Amino acid sequence: MYIEPNIESSYNQNNIGKTIYDITFKLKPNRVLEFGVLHGYSTICIGQALRDIGSGSLISYDLFETYRYNNSRYNDAVKTIHGYGFGEIINLKRGDFEELNFEDSFDLIHLDISNDGDKILDVFNRFPNSNILFEGGTLERDNVDWMSEYNKRKIYPLKEKLGYDIVNYDFPGLSLIERG
Repeated sequence: MYIEPNIESSYNQNNIGKTIYDITFKLKPNRVLEFGVLHGYSTICIGQALRDIGSGSLISYDLFETYRYNNSRYNDAVKTIHGYGFGEIINLKRGDFEELNFEDSFDLIHLDISNDGDKILDVFNRFPNSNILFEGGTLERDNVDWMSEYNKRKIYPLKEKLGYDIVNYDFPGLSLIERG
């Protein structure tokens, strides 16, 4: 059963956590990989779904204190995960998406790391057999200030090429590339 996490996040403003839970529960992944933990909101939503499925694990990466923009502390995220009782399901790690290489396969990837079109394409190509749930994908999200300021590639023009569905249009949006 989904319970809204009491954790700071842009996701909780529009009940995007319930969408994350529902998608995870529907797909019933055994192995989930997440990039972008921040305070642990989406991590806990995925953890709840895995708990309710009765199996599965989540490996979650973030830069934590080393990310120069909106960041959180690693130790605080660990406390949050254990506080919600998901220490056995969730393995929290420090790591940079750009520097990590994976030989393992994952059933589901959740991506929330200042997403832009290049990052989504990278994950799409690096994990050809994985379902990909990602923040963004809407026209509104593509037009946030920092996307223009840093000349980032928009995601929405890739919608047809990548075959993603927008599963929650509320800002900041949530999209899914469903494979297999």
